[in-house]
Amino acid sequence: MLKQKISGLVLAFLILFLLIAGAVTPAWALTGRDSAGKSLNTAAAYLLTREKAGGVLSPWSYIALAASGKDLKGTLAGRACEKMLAAATASGEMNDYATLVLAVLAAGGNPYNYQGQNLIKKIQDAQLASGKFADNIAHGGEQLVNAHIWAVLALHAAGADIPDKSKALSWLVARQHADGSFYWDATDKETPDVDSTGMALMALGALGEKKDSPVVQKAVAYLEKAQKENGSFESWGAENPESSCMVIEGLTAVGIDPLQGNFNKAGGDVLTALLRFQLPDGSFEHITGTGSNEMATSQALMALASIYFGQPFYARLATPPAANRYKARFIVGDRSYTVVAGGKEDVKAMDAAPFIDNGRTYVPVRYLAYALDVPGDGVSWDEKSSAVKLSKDGVTVTLIIGEETGFVNGQARSIGVAPLLRDGRTYLPARFVAEAFGYQVDWDATSQTVSIKNSN
Repeated sequence: MLKQKISGLVLAFLILFLLIAGAVTPAWALTGRDSAGKSLNTAAAYLLTREKAGGVLSPWSYIALAASGKDLKGTLAGRACEKMLAAATASGEMNDYATLVLAVLAAGGNPYNYQGQNLIKKIQDAQLASGKFADNIAHGGEQLVNAHIWAVLALHAAGADIPDKSKALSWLVARQHADGSFYWDATDKETPDVDSTGMALMALGALGEKKDSPVVQKAVAYLEKAQKENGSFESWGAENPESSCMVIEGLTAVGIDPLQGNFNKAGGDVLTALLRFQLPDGSFEHITGTGSNEMATSQALMALASIYFGQPFYARLATPPAANRYKARFIVGDRSYTVVAGGKEDVKAMDAAPFIDNGRTYVPVRYLAYALDVPGDGVSWDEKSSAVKLSKDGVTVTLIIGEETGFVNGQARSIGVAPLLRDGRTYLPARFVAEAFGYQVDWDATSQTVSIKNSN
């Protein structure tokens, strides 16, 4: 009895010592979420260290870092986006454009106006009559299932509409094989593939399908059969972390816990299998014994974040969607303007175009008011004093034709330039008016675009 008490005291003291000393917590004391969190931090640290030592990383590494909650300020994420833009422009491949959108979001940029290009519209315009997003932005094509998947995920992450969502869903569902699997080649009706099935589940989740959906249930049943008894998955004849990652992401996207139920095998779950590929420096190897691999590490990091936060990586990029901050865009000389609300883009016609005078961009008052949600009765014109007044949410902006002083709630403010009257129309300096109502204004000299966005 005394010996048992002493043994118990020794064990208790040992556990206390380990906790105080900050030693690595033993695996049996960790929940799946805790284990994922610890591995997440070491994988992210590895990628950041790799960047410092070797320069810019792949776009997917920055996407993974952002999805795992890491701050990309001070990193080379912007340069990765620039390189990806060059690649996408040269290839026209949908996969390149979708990757670029996700990378821009990860870097805190605006894919609706990235270096003068509306990446979202390029993807939206590439949806074919069948509902599929084309393999190539310029040349079309309906062979690549993964091109369709990544287009859906990029639009979802950006908070953008899918032009014909029902057709996009139907096209993807029609690519499912009899055993519930998917394959990257749409012309192949038989070859099962774990990675493609996980990716398809991600897109199905983004399209609104959840675990009670028949197409989801069939795909999940296939993955349950494909999982090995040690919890792992394989593709191309070898166990690898990327396949486990795709399964984790796909299951999470449709509301299934990848560590529970039938995916918790006798020999371990999919997280246990994934962590077998992590090396002491935090990186992951693609195949056991091959050493650190950036692609394997970035994909593992995204999957670990999905387990830790309970969301697929693309949902993490969309919280909050950077594009939703943009309210409106006007282009000099263009008789149309774009309004973005909740990620939904609407192009509206104008009967007059913005222009530049004395280095300032002028916009027709009526359309500027529309873009800023100034109500119809919130715009008035005093012909006697040549003054235009805009009122919204307790703020009143008054400007007088020919006067370089404006008024915000009666307080005089310098505009720097004067409102103009041309061909019977009133034009106002866009920046002054937008900022008076609490918006931020960006100017892109290359595309001559004024972007107005919410300040919060």
